[in-house]
Amino acid sequence: MRPATSPPRTAMRPDGSRLIKFYFGEDLPSVSHGRGVFVYDTDGRRYLDGCSGAVTANLGHADPEIMRAMSEQAERITFAHRGSFHSEQSERLADRLSEMTGYPYVFLCNSGSEAVETALRLTLQYWRERGEPERARFVSHAVSYHGATLGGLSLSGHPQRRWAAEALLHGFNELTPPYAYRYAQGRDDASFTALLTERAAQVLDSHGPTAAGVVVEPVGGAAGGAITPPDGYLPALAGLCRERGLPLIADEIMTGMGRTGTMLAAQHWDVHPDMVVLGKGMGAGYAPVSAVLVSEHFIDTIAAGTASVTNGHTYGGNPLGSAVALAVLEAIESRDLVAKASVRGKQLRAGLEDLARRHEIIGEVRGLGLLQGLELVGDRVTRSPGEPVGSLTRAVVLAARDQGLLVYPATGGVNDAVLVAPPLTTTPEEIDLLLELLDAALTTLSGKRAPTA
Repeated sequence: MRPATSPPRTAMRPDGSRLIKFYFGEDLPSVSHGRGVFVYDTDGRRYLDGCSGAVTANLGHADPEIMRAMSEQAERITFAHRGSFHSEQSERLADRLSEMTGYPYVFLCNSGSEAVETALRLTLQYWRERGEPERARFVSHAVSYHGATLGGLSLSGHPQRRWAAEALLHGFNELTPPYAYRYAQGRDDASFTALLTERAAQVLDSHGPTAAGVVVEPVGGAAGGAITPPDGYLPALAGLCRERGLPLIADEIMTGMGRTGTMLAAQHWDVHPDMVVLGKGMGAGYAPVSAVLVSEHFIDTIAAGTASVTNGHTYGGNPLGSAVALAVLEAIESRDLVAKASVRGKQLRAGLEDLARRHEIIGEVRGLGLLQGLELVGDRVTRSPGEPVGSLTRAVVLAARDQGLLVYPATGGVNDAVLVAPPLTTTPEEIDLLLELLDAALTTLSGKRAPTA
């Protein structure tokens, strides 16, 4: 074997690194460690994690209880393949998820993208078991993000992430997004809900006997930035699905596990989807673990047919990931973090709305609980995004980082937006610090302020 040589320093690799990164040549700090809501780089600089990484680290960093659970499980066994063994940890995790969400069945995966693919495949299998294999057409919102795999991208209305794979993707993203800031065009919530519902019915009916199901984010995440539907929309969409015998699948990878102030975001509207996809906060950044929550009629149908699920991934349901997720669920419940997310979310929302009154770059504040989004605009009157689209997002992310604050880009190529979503464990004082740092970052961008109300 030839010895490795140091890679040349080029415009694409200014640091000589062999690691393929998101953006070639981007100068990112190198992470050292984390404690609570703070992350530290190797130069000793501290950052307040105002977006929980990628809306993932819901318990903050280096939580002693989770670290202890990881260590104890690692000393016993970390991996056993589901084709050879069941594990106590995965059985207990399925039981706890069922108790906390009301869903009778659970399929364990490793990532949100995998879980979305699993939900699609379970749905397709369900229709085949029923003798309706032609039902293979899913529909989703035109502004959305459902994962990096081909099925997830086919659902996604996220031009930046679709473009390289477009030749292999389906155009499932047909539904008008419940994105009032850009799509309501002056309608009130009731009129906008009626429009969305009418258009959704038209889309579903256009596919007739090929329609397989509807996949939605109850609150939008990586595309658009905490897009929150008008109150009547999700119940109306669920009603359309029931009338047509189609499953409603909720992608709660970002919103689930208490992030929005309820265990599942769909609960804000008393909607019980047929399937729910979980990820991110389920492992809270301590282990890659995700799940699909499945209603009884899916499993009853499969049980009466092939009685097997020909789907899965090597690490899915491994004992270590399951033990970590169990510890995360215990922390959510014992620390009352769902209720705290609601309370801290109100504090965060009030502070962000105050910033919006003073910084013209903020066109709208939206979201639920500790998943808040800022729509960024070049002009409040025309609501124009940056030129090019995404430039304002990048400017705010970099300005915040310079101030020691991390926020999450949520442009998707359709607008400019960032997510502000700190850990559910964030204290009132840390929320105040987050707002102070964000205020400083926005001020450094232009110093341009709107008149105070």
